[in-house]
Amino acid sequence: MNVLPRSSAQDPLAQHRRAVRLNPRDANAHALLGLALLKARQLDEGVASLQRALQLNRKLRGVQGVLAAALFDMGRYADAAETYEKALRFDDGADLRQGLVDSLLRLASTLHKDKQTEEAVACLERVRALDPDNLDVQVDLGNLLYQLQRHEEAAAHFRAVLERRPDHLTSLIRLAQAERVLKRFGEAREGFERARELAPERPDLMVDLANTLRAEGKLLEAAALLERASALAPDSVELLHAQTGIRFALGEWEEALRLARRAFELQPSAAAHSVMLFILSHTCLDPEELNREHFAFGQRWEPALRALRQPHANEPDPQRKLRVGFVSADLYEHAVTRFVAPVFDALRGHERVDLYVYYNNNIQDGMTAQLRACTAGWHSIADLDDEAAERLIREDGIDILVDLSGHSALNRLSLFMRKPAPVQATWIGYAGTTGMEAMDYIFSDPFVTPEGRYDDQFTEQIVRLPLAAPFLPDPYAPPVNELPALRNGHLTFGSFHRASKLSRDVIAQWSKLLHAVPDARMLLGGLQAGIDDVLIDWFAQEGIPRERLLLRNRASVYEYLKQHYDVDICLSPFPYSGSTTVGHALWMGVPTLATVGATNPSHAAVSFIAHLGLRDFITDNEDTYVKLGVFLSQNIPALAAMRATMRERFVNSVLGYPGVTAAGLEHGLRLMWQRWCAGDAPAPLRVRLSDLAPPQA
Repeated sequence: MNVLPRSSAQDPLAQHRRAVRLNPRDANAHALLGLALLKARQLDEGVASLQRALQLNRKLRGVQGVLAAALFDMGRYADAAETYEKALRFDDGADLRQGLVDSLLRLASTLHKDKQTEEAVACLERVRALDPDNLDVQVDLGNLLYQLQRHEEAAAHFRAVLERRPDHLTSLIRLAQAERVLKRFGEAREGFERARELAPERPDLMVDLANTLRAEGKLLEAAALLERASALAPDSVELLHAQTGIRFALGEWEEALRLARRAFELQPSAAAHSVMLFILSHTCLDPEELNREHFAFGQRWEPALRALRQPHANEPDPQRKLRVGFVSADLYEHAVTRFVAPVFDALRGHERVDLYVYYNNNIQDGMTAQLRACTAGWHSIADLDDEAAERLIREDGIDILVDLSGHSALNRLSLFMRKPAPVQATWIGYAGTTGMEAMDYIFSDPFVTPEGRYDDQFTEQIVRLPLAAPFLPDPYAPPVNELPALRNGHLTFGSFHRASKLSRDVIAQWSKLLHAVPDARMLLGGLQAGIDDVLIDWFAQEGIPRERLLLRNRASVYEYLKQHYDVDICLSPFPYSGSTTVGHALWMGVPTLATVGATNPSHAAVSFIAHLGLRDFITDNEDTYVKLGVFLSQNIPALAAMRATMRERFVNSVLGYPGVTAAGLEHGLRLMWQRWCAGDAPAPLRVRLSDLAPPQA
């Protein structure tokens, strides 16, 4: 059968096209053509015709609404919203208003998916003005504000929902989470408890409540709650991670490690692997085991990412100005910035180095602003995947990329596995190796990593600087007082280290010292509520009664430093020693007695102690450790003289001069870069103080 084409007289589209040709200034003709085209699903052309009709007559009734609906169907939500708003100027109809709301909601969803969160918030705020009774919109708005770290505003929206719907579970949970971030822990706890009344079988709410109790310092209460939760969901990875954190904070390393391993078995990831390694670095006394576990990290996760590596376009000029990038999640008021900030400040505007930062956190404070002011470029990568973060690094032309996290929380080691920069190094953030082939170097100094002693514990080549990390004392620190033993008639040992560095083995060694100096006391400072009873019990098991222990809670920096007024000698834990804590004690005139071992994390305290000429306070033998304590207890006048002159020692050392670290770091970076330019593989490097001297005229 033959099928003949319809005549133009029978084709509506043809008729409308002819009408437009005959009278191109006729708005109605364009509108009718547009409607016919939309009916025929020729959307682009139909929209163009409707837009032309409105250009000719913007008051053409009903056309704006049809155009807006067509744009909405095409996924052009921003254009649809704008068109609906124009239509509402001439007709405040319910359908148009609902169309605008729908367009704005779709637009907000699209913007959120594209990570344009601020713009999505603006859309939802417009919806709220149009439809103030829509609780779902208010919840969504609260969630987006929470993501933007605008927690006070988010909390206000969740409260508004709960005023109308007191049992709105999502709002209860989100409000409690916001209160916790705002450090209103009592309100957060009440919110999570109310949420648990509505959903008693949800383990995630028990985790939230436990984390809040932990933030309040109620560690034992949090631990008990998580034990109950584990009966409901024994294989919940979220729950296992929470239990790991609590047990680690309580100094129960073995249990924390068991839980971390179980979480890793259930849901393997590089991040979960790092949690295991972080705990091991605090607990493992066997260097072979520590090596094996760390090296396995790179062996497991690097091969898949190695195939993604691309050539580097960096100009191999050994003398040109370098672009050095730093990746960290700790660039706020965090212990890491005590060391990093003075070095950044010393390198600010340096003629041979530009600093760039790739910040993997959303926390912003005064320290963040201070650090940012030292850089030539600053990017937030907390919400970016590794591919997008690498793209930024390559666009910035980074020559050397420096990790400041190691296996600590929120690290981006998987980003380094892609090799986004020609040369890569790690510094400051972790006492040990990353275990990665992609990490070329680690910055250290001859005290933290004595040449030849720990070299085989690193996949990286060691760059030994004159001073790996400076220490600037708190400018408001109280003055040094007289040795307390002179007024007490007995020696007082002390520790201000976090409880996760303490263990039964550490307490056992300290107890031997206390037995050897039977009139001595032990002050334990900076402790969270809940850990006191655990430590008291551990000391009691070693024969040290409660009356020989002095407990001090956490305090402001000034009060914490003043707690040193009651301490004659500080003790460093093992196998993970201190650094910041040791520096504070030295500035307050208190030397630290340290024991070092076969694993590198035990050596962290040595740099500060040795730089002040106190090498005799360091030993790798437990018997010698005890004998040193006894010797000091018998030489109170010498200890008093040492306390009185400690700040003079400090000032006369390089420890308080960030410029030394900055100059050493810059020189080390240059040596690393020169090797890359020459096509040489990474190799151990040494920067001496003499290398930093200005050239002779």
